[in-house]
Amino acid sequence: MKVTTSQEMKKIDEITIKDFGVDSRILMERAGLSAVLAMEEELGNLSEHKFLVFCGGGNNGGDGFVVARNLLGIAKEVSAVFLGRRKTPDCEYNYNLYVKFGGKLLEQFDESILGEYDVIVDAIFGTGLKGEITGEYVKVIESINRSNAYVVSIDIPSGVSADSGKVMGVAVRADLTVTFGAPKIGHLLFPGREHTGKLKVANIGHPSSLFDSIKRRVITKEYVSSLLPNRPKDSHKGTYGKVLIIAGSKFYSGAPVLSGMGALKVGAGLVTLLTPFPQNLVATSNFPELISVPIETDEGFFGKRNVEECLKLSEKVDVVAIGPGLGNNEQTKEFVNDFLKRLEKPAVVDADGINVLDPSILVERTHPTVITPHPGEMARLSKRSVENIKYNYAFAEEFARDHHCVVVLKSATTIVTDGESTYFNITGNTGLSKGGSGDILTGMIAAFMAQGLKPLEASVSSVFLHGFSAEFYEHSERGLTASDLLELIPKAIRGLEK
Repeated sequence: MKVTTSQEMKKIDEITIKDFGVDSRILMERAGLSAVLAMEEELGNLSEHKFLVFCGGGNNGGDGFVVARNLLGIAKEVSAVFLGRRKTPDCEYNYNLYVKFGGKLLEQFDESILGEYDVIVDAIFGTGLKGEITGEYVKVIESINRSNAYVVSIDIPSGVSADSGKVMGVAVRADLTVTFGAPKIGHLLFPGREHTGKLKVANIGHPSSLFDSIKRRVITKEYVSSLLPNRPKDSHKGTYGKVLIIAGSKFYSGAPVLSGMGALKVGAGLVTLLTPFPQNLVATSNFPELISVPIETDEGFFGKRNVEECLKLSEKVDVVAIGPGLGNNEQTKEFVNDFLKRLEKPAVVDADGINVLDPSILVERTHPTVITPHPGEMARLSKRSVENIKYNYAFAEEFARDHHCVVVLKSATTIVTDGESTYFNITGNTGLSKGGSGDILTGMIAAFMAQGLKPLEASVSSVFLHGFSAEFYEHSERGLTASDLLELIPKAIRGLEK
C-alpha cells in the first residue's frame, strides 16, 4: 500500500481534478460518504448515536459538512460547529447544502455540550496544516480529548503533521481516522500513529496510475506473503542457503544463539556461529541445530588476529551476519572494519557491529550490505542526535543512498529503505522492547537473503514477520521474551501462507 506526503496527495488531487476532469465537489462528496460508511462499519446502526461535527474553513471542513449532511435522517441527532472565519469555495458549498437540508448549526462552542453527544467528528484541519495550533482551536481540541465520546477524524487527526507524525502543539486523539487515497506518513510515525487510532483508507476516485511514482509503502501481509521463498519438495539443506553469524564475546553468550535460531526459524538450511571460546559452548550444549565454531580470541573479544580465520570460514556460505554481542572496544573495532572491508559476501551488520563501524567501509564494499540500527546506534554512526534520527525517513533514505546499503531503522514503526524505495512497518507490540529481540531479526534477514531474496526484500519480510510473530503471543505482551518470539515465528509464517 502506497504512502504519501501531504504535497504528493495534494498534487494527486489537483491532477485528478484538472487533467482527468473529476469535479472537486465529487471528490469531497465521496470522501464524506466514505467516512459515514466507515463509521457504520465500526459503530453499527448509526441511528443509535448522536453526532457532533467540528468543521474548519478548509476542504477538510467541507468533508465534515458532507458527513453531517449524510447523517441527517440516519443518526439519532446531528449538529455541526463551524470554526473559522473564511471558507474555501467547496467548503462554502457544502456548508450551505447542509443548512438547506435542515442541518443544525451551533452558534458557539461550549465544552459543556459535549456530554450530549456520543460521537464527535473532527474535520477541523486536514493534511495541509503547517504551523502550530493556537487560539480557540487549542481549547476545542483539548475539550474533544477530555470528552468521553468516540472520536472520528477526517483524513488526519487535527494537529498531527501529515509529513512527520509530530503534534503541532496539540492534536485530536481519534479512535478512528478515515483517510483518502493513501495513508499519509503522519499516520504511521509516532506520536501521530497513536493519535490516529484505527486507520481506514477510502478510495474516492483518484486514478490509480497517479500513485505509480510513489516510492513509499506500508508493508502489508499480502506483500510479504508474495515474497516468501518457495520450498520445493525435492530439496535439501543446501537449497535453503548457508548463513554464517559472527557474534558474541565473554560478556554476551546468548546473542549468537538468538541470531542463529532466528535464521533457522525462517528456513535457512545451515547456520554456523563463530563465537569466542568458551562462550560457543552455550550453543553447542543447548542447541544441537546450530554449528558453533570456537574461536580463540584475546580476552574473549574478536580482534585483528581473527580476521583471516573468519574470512576463510566465510568462503563457503551465502551470507554473513556480524555484530550481536561482539562488545564495543578498540580491538573489536579493528576486527569488524578490516573484516567487512575484505569480505566478498553479502552482509548484515547489527548491534556492536554498527557501534564500531566506520561508515566509509559501506561505500567501499562491493557486495550488498544491510545495517539494522536502532536510533541510538544510528545517531552514533552518523554523529547526529537521537532526536534528529528517530523516525527521520528522509535521513534514512539519504544515508542508504550515500552509503550503498539497506537501512533498517528500528523503532515502534520501523523504516526500511535502500534510498530509492522506502517501507514502513507497523506490526509488533511492546513485548519486542526486550534484549535479544534485535538479535533474532538479524538472523532472519540473513536467512532470507541466503534463500534468494534481495537485501531490501529480505529486510522488509523480516521486520514484518518479526512484529507479526509478537502479535501471536497469547499472554500479556509485557511477558514476551526473545525465546518466546522464536517459538512464535513458525506460527506467524503459517499465518502468511494461508
